[in-house]
Amino acid sequence: MPTIYKPKKAQKPKENNLYDEERRQIYQSTRWRKLRALKIADQPLCEMCLQEGKTTIAEDVHHIKSFMSTDDSVLRRALAYDYDNLMSICKVHHQMIHNKG
Repeated sequence: MPTIYKPKKAQKPKENNLYDEERRQIYQSTRWRKLRALKIADQPLCEMCLQEGKTTIAEDVHHIKSFMSTDDSVLRRALAYDYDNLMSICKVHHQMIHNKG
């Protein structure tokens, strides 16, 4: 059987746009890492699984309202670091939430 060589798709260079840069700055900050660790320590179980009557270890921390949903940089930082805007969540539910959007 002959081998068919498919040309590789040209990869687009990743854009270092403002959106990505701001997200990276927040998620790589010491402040975020400490806040994330605090949330997991306070609520080590997935909050969505608990609503379903299941017990699952939370591996992620999800922003209930995305901090990137606003163009206001002050509000963006407030949302990013607002403890009450965070949810301890398992990988499965986190992926489900982001796949909906």
